[in-house]
Amino acid sequence: MTVSPFPTDRVRPAPGAGSRTAAPPHRGAGHRTAAGTSVIALDVGPRYINGTVMTGDGRVRESERWYTRPNRGPDAVLDTLLGCASDLAALAERRGTPVVAAGLVVGGSVDRTTGVATVPRLGWARTPLRCWLEEHLDVPVALGHAAHAGAVAEGRLGAGRGCEVFAFLAPGDPVLAAVLRGGRPAGSAAFPSGEDSPDDRTVTLRDADSRALTEMILAAGVERVVVGGPLPSADTALRREIGSALRRNHRRGPRPEVVVGRVGGKAACLGAAMMAQELAGSR
Repeated sequence: MTVSPFPTDRVRPAPGAGSRTAAPPHRGAGHRTAAGTSVIALDVGPRYINGTVMTGDGRVRESERWYTRPNRGPDAVLDTLLGCASDLAALAERRGTPVVAAGLVVGGSVDRTTGVATVPRLGWARTPLRCWLEEHLDVPVALGHAAHAGAVAEGRLGAGRGCEVFAFLAPGDPVLAAVLRGGRPAGSAAFPSGEDSPDDRTVTLRDADSRALTEMILAAGVERVVVGGPLPSADTALRREIGSALRRNHRRGPRPEVVVGRVGGKAACLGAAMMAQELAGSR
């Protein structure tokens, strides 16, 4: 797969908010299989919604970023998400590559069977995200965890290549962690940041969380830990912290190496697009 670089970030005002208080009726999504199609992907975080349009050959054609503004309430954030999805779909249509599937990832608890997610930072409690987005776009939607999506991108294109079992960490508040085994999710967790500098360039974990994350990594038999996020300085700080914790707690066998990711801060969004491509290809 060839993936072009993301265009320069543009933070746009969020689309207007409405009311989303109940799940929409679920109707079957239409599927188009003609050549020259696209998928869209959305990574919804507490600060930004990252979105992208990826064509069938794996090229990123459009990249957008919107403010999330969760203080407006959960319904407004959901309405913004749907508006962002419409924007991306419109971009794809203008390029002559209609959307055939979508990927959506969040940093909370995700039930991939039911399509329901709980994201406390956004005020979502068992919200039927997949149902809403499928109804809105009329295409199938792959719903997943942001850390798993980031791990998928790093595993296929970045620092996780060649590893049977590796962990992916995304600095932020919370710090997201996921383990991939054979290219498939094998566990995820979120850990509150201990101290963030005012400009978010330093991310640390509390001692207890640092130990818990280290135990998760060692118990999974991880070969490599990939730290990837939007700010290289935050990646480096977390990489050093985890490296030190592994040296303190490692008991036997080879110690996992800790490296900085190669895909960059949009790893989760890119992974979500890959999830959407897989879903479209399975239909």
